[in-house]
Parts: sequence; C-alpha cells; structure tokens
Amino acid sequence: MKLKLLVLSFLTICSIYAQDVPKLHLSASATIWKPSDELQLKIGVITLGETAEGALAENSGKMRKILASLEMVGFDKNDYETSQFSINPTYTPYPQNPPPHWRPSINGYEVTNSILIHTPKLDMAGQVIDLANQAGANSITDIRFGLRHSRDYWTEALTAAGTNAISDAQAIARATGVQLIRVLSITLNHTQVRSPQINLPCMAKVGDASPPIEPGEVSIEANVTLVYEIK
Repeated sequence: MKLKLLVLSFLTICSIYAQDVPKLHLSASATIWKPSDELQLKIGVITLGETAEGALAENSGKMRKILASLEMVGFDKNDYETSQFSINPTYTPYPQNPPPHWRPSINGYEVTNSILIHTPKLDMAGQVIDLANQAGANSITDIRFGLRHSRDYWTEALTAAGTNAISDAQAIARATGVQLIRVLSITLNHTQVRSPQINLPCMAKVGDASPPIEPGEVSIEANVTLVYEIK
C-alpha cells in the first residue's frame, strides 16, 4: 500500500510539473505550386417531357451525340465517367389562391444525365466545351485544371510547412532570449489542394469559336502547429 501511494504521489508531481513547463505555441504554413496535369469538367443534358419515356429518349439521343463528338476528337472511356443520372417527376406550380383541398399533381418528367471528364488533354478544354454545346449539352460546369495524383505532393508541402515552423520558432527564441528544449507536440491542421476554376458567364452559341481556356497551376497548402518546451 505504501508503495502505491508513493507511485501515485510521483505521478501527481510529474503531472503538475508538465503543466507548469513554459511552452511556445506557433503555427506555420507553406504553399507549393505544381503545373496542372488533368482537365476536369462536367457536361450534362437536362430534358423535360410529358412522359418519362419521351424525356428519356430525347436526353439519351443528345448524350449519345455528345459522346460521339468526344470520340471523334480522340477521347475514350478512360477520359470520362457518368457523374449523375436521374428521372424525377415535375409538379404543377402552387397557385396564388389555392382551394382548400388543392394538391400538386405530376405534369411531366425531368431527366438529368451528366458525365465527369478527367483527361490529360489540357489543350482541348475550349474544343470540348464547344463540341458538347453543339451536340446538345445545356449544362457545362465545374471546369477546372487539377492534379491526377495530388496526394503525391502532400509530403513536399508538409516538409516545407514543418521547416517554416522550425525556422519561426528559432527566430522567436533568438529575439526573446529563450532556449528551445524539445518539441512537445506536432499537429497537422490541414492540407488543401486548390485548382484553377473557370467560370463561363454563359453557354457559347453554336457556331462560335471555341473559348480560349489556358491551364494554370495547382496549389498545395499545408499548415502545422508546433509546441516547444522552452526555458
């Protein structure tokens, strides 16, 4: 029993001592830039019809034309995948002064079909948009240039952030006259990948020249927090 009391007392003293250790808390970040190697965009067709069959037939026809246009310029099934497909009923609009027992009724159907393109053919962004538009696409969104394997660059960003944190800690120690003893904790706050995104103000009209779109660089940002014991 006496031995247990001594051990508990020792642990208590260590805990109190650890809480009273002078500490330096600091956060640092780093951003690296890499040339984009992948074009990404969503191409969709939205159709309305009185029947689900009619809306689906029209939608499927336009989507087949879009895929055929992409294949003509060298795209294959590795360059795109289905992003969304849905068939939903549409309802009569809510009247201004509805009768007491008014209920909405189905007045048609909406079919949405979209594909997500992810391809290394960066220089074809404008041509793809123009071809899809002419083939019947009425939704072209999320146009961006990214990295196919962004995870491969995280280590480089984290190393730079850690180096910046150590450099900042050493500078603070020199300026304040304290001594860095050891690192008590390291926390990864976040790692973010930001891709250049293009916003088209409106759909290009049939017959217009392909919109000029140039790929940019992708930023990978890492942020870390260090806690030092100091004296």
